[in-house]
Amino acid sequence: MDAPNAVPETSPSPLRRLWGVVKWVLFALLLVVVSHRGWGLWNDVQTKDVQLHFGWLAAAVVLYIAAWTPAWWYWRWLLSAGGDDISALQVARAYFCGHLGKYIPGKAGVILIRAAMIAGAGGTFVRGGLTAGYESLTTIGTGAAVAAMLSPWIFPGLPQRPGWEWLSSVPGYPYTVPAVVIVACLAALPLIAKLFTRLSRKAGGSSGTADSDSTLLESSLVAQGVSTRLLLVGSLMVIIGWSVHGLALGCIIRGSGVTDVSLLDWPLWTATIAAAISVGFVAIFAPAGIGVRELIVVESLRNYVSPQQAIAIAVLLRLVSLIGELIAAGGLWPFGAKIQLDVKNSEGATP
Repeated sequence: MDAPNAVPETSPSPLRRLWGVVKWVLFALLLVVVSHRGWGLWNDVQTKDVQLHFGWLAAAVVLYIAAWTPAWWYWRWLLSAGGDDISALQVARAYFCGHLGKYIPGKAGVILIRAAMIAGAGGTFVRGGLTAGYESLTTIGTGAAVAAMLSPWIFPGLPQRPGWEWLSSVPGYPYTVPAVVIVACLAALPLIAKLFTRLSRKAGGSSGTADSDSTLLESSLVAQGVSTRLLLVGSLMVIIGWSVHGLALGCIIRGSGVTDVSLLDWPLWTATIAAAISVGFVAIFAPAGIGVRELIVVESLRNYVSPQQAIAIAVLLRLVSLIGELIAAGGLWPFGAKIQLDVKNSEGATP
């Protein structure tokens, strides 16, 4: 006999099943396209000029880890604004462990892992997930803006291409592009802050009406919202992180055997890695942006280095990022509390 309070099992809807199949089909097609493109570029010339220098690659790992520091510090700031005063060590631990969730299809694993670990560290699950989402959107949105701002360095010969000759008549090109992007982003910040505030209040209002949830409803993040100032300062912090990401890519380029490396190419490195990570995040059908990131890196750098080196750099970037995330998550894992998955009782959880 079934238990009187047993919860009936529900099967996924046909549309949900169809979307699951579509995601895997798109991912498979992407891997085929990227593999075909990579194979063609690899065999484009006869010289194989990839020589690994592990000192530079080790430096890239260190820089890759350091590049995420402004992002997780911004997340800690959001948590504090919402009422969760979590130590920097615990926030960094949740942040880097959550990074590994991006290898789960759908990208939701990142938010769930971070929210659960914040709850286990004494915070609240809802607030942890909400602020983790804000940090992710800010980081990826800022990355897209950085890539757009520095796009002239990815496409240096664009004014000479058919249909784009008018760019050569733009005063101050290519420096006018960053100026236009910056003005557009500053104008959009108040609207984005209002959107974040509306999402905060909606999440707070739907989190429950019990007395145990009153602190969440009264927290500054929900009651006052995400201010434009908070969003602006957070974006500036994250931009610093993207510039360090660019340095990490520069070390990878040097570590792949490219000898003609100059800091004057820093804008190209930063734009490339910002575009690769941001677009890879948006491609929800590709776990960790696999395939998408590699394709963007190869296409962005194929006029800067040889085809073989561009492919090697894309693969090395994937390895460097994975090694860096494993080192950071593994090193921080022993210094925290257990993961808290009880959403209802996460308010007031103790470390």
